[in-house]
Amino acid sequence: MTERALRLDFFVAVSALLISALTAVTLIYQTRVIGNQYAATIWPYLSINSTYGQNGEHIQITNDGLGPALIESARLSVDGKAVAGWNEYLQAFFTDPEVRTMVRKALAKKTMPPMTISTSSLGPSTTLRPGDTRSVLAVSYRPNLPISILMKHALGLEICYCSLNSSCWILQGTAGKEARSTPKRVARCTRSDSIAAPSNVFRVRRS
Repeated sequence: MTERALRLDFFVAVSALLISALTAVTLIYQTRVIGNQYAATIWPYLSINSTYGQNGEHIQITNDGLGPALIESARLSVDGKAVAGWNEYLQAFFTDPEVRTMVRKALAKKTMPPMTISTSSLGPSTTLRPGDTRSVLAVSYRPNLPISILMKHALGLEICYCSLNSSCWILQGTAGKEARSTPKRVARCTRSDSIAAPSNVFRVRRS
């Protein structure tokens, strides 16, 4: 009887351990599912939108996701070379021989109306709420320039951003491309770069 009682106690103990282990696994799984569901409700999703026309260009960053995008790093490149900010792009564009020739002709004929350029900084201090759109470059000018000239100097953007639960993504894109880039999941943002902008909006008027 004693031996049978010991065996019964042993099986009861093993069964209790198995039930406890199964319960723990179930709780872990449920916790993970709940965590994933919560993460899905706060995921940001950034996209780069660029518009080019004969009278100017416009580049925007939009958060199409469900949660705020906490930008940790932003980098700008012009013609494949990393630059500090929008001034380098504007300098490359307005010192381009084709652009200078067309602007010089318009100035000589006194047919050049006001030119407006506005830029926005982008970096670790930037947060985009769900549905927000941030204009980072807007240029309006004449004479009418061929789109091929407007897109002559390739603009590249790399943005690393995170959600409220520290999930992070990198978005890389080239302004003017028809196909949108898809953010790629990363463990964390390893840089803290920013894109600098002039402190004011400036306007060039005819001479």
